[in-house]
Amino acid sequence: MSSGAENQPDSAALSGKTVFTAASAKLLPKLVSGLRALGANVLPVAVLEAKEIDDNTALDRAIANVGLYDWIIFTSAWGVSFFTKRLSLSANRAGDLPKICAIGPSTAEAAKDHGFFISLTADEFTAEGIMQSLERYHGGENNMRDLGFLIPRALEARDFLPTALESAGCRVDAIPCYQTVQPEPDAELSASLQNETPDLIVFTSTKAMRNFLKTLAAVVGESSARLFLREAAVAVIGPITADALESEGKSAEIIPSESTVPSLLAAIAEFFRSSNL
Repeated sequence: MSSGAENQPDSAALSGKTVFTAASAKLLPKLVSGLRALGANVLPVAVLEAKEIDDNTALDRAIANVGLYDWIIFTSAWGVSFFTKRLSLSANRAGDLPKICAIGPSTAEAAKDHGFFISLTADEFTAEGIMQSLERYHGGENNMRDLGFLIPRALEARDFLPTALESAGCRVDAIPCYQTVQPEPDAELSASLQNETPDLIVFTSTKAMRNFLKTLAAVVGESSARLFLREAAVAVIGPITADALESEGKSAEIIPSESTVPSLLAAIAEFFRSSNL
């Protein structure tokens, strides 16, 4: 019978390791429970909260004319939630909706929970992946000309997807329906950040990473924050966050094959089993 790191049970993969997790309030509970199941001492850091924008006039107008669109694209579970809230106030709430595209399985699950039928989930869980999946769905970019897309999204969202769709000749309304804010760390979190040193830091988005670095620098100082980032292993949920991390002078040690929490947890476990850190 063989033995060694490859046979180490998942429950011990992160035994004795301290992990700082920087994630949205929506993803944090699932991520924290998964890391603790791997044996980690986890310090959860909520760095993103969502709130409704002040003026929903544009979104309400789009919902009132939803029949003009061929697709609604959801790029986050928050987008689903805030769109659904405005839809519930509309006279069109019981009417037919366009086809629904989701950026990934978590967003698709959130949409299904709100009663939406999902016509397409991106093969790669990024804006680029959505565009590629839509091109395949329609048999090429040329067949997408004049299609109408409604994208309910964050106020601070990337512009890649609406720009790519417009370049393909599509009609696009990318309309903010929520904004993300950074919560202030409480006294308990501040004390933990000062007193613990991470073996691993986990980021679930570019915004989460940048907000975490701001929070950490405010609590322990810029130099200590950079030292933590440099000396700890870092796991990111996908390539967009990895690229943003590179701009901060750090390469991610762990990038999962799929941009989902289960895939991220599996990649983290495999990294620590293989590296014997």
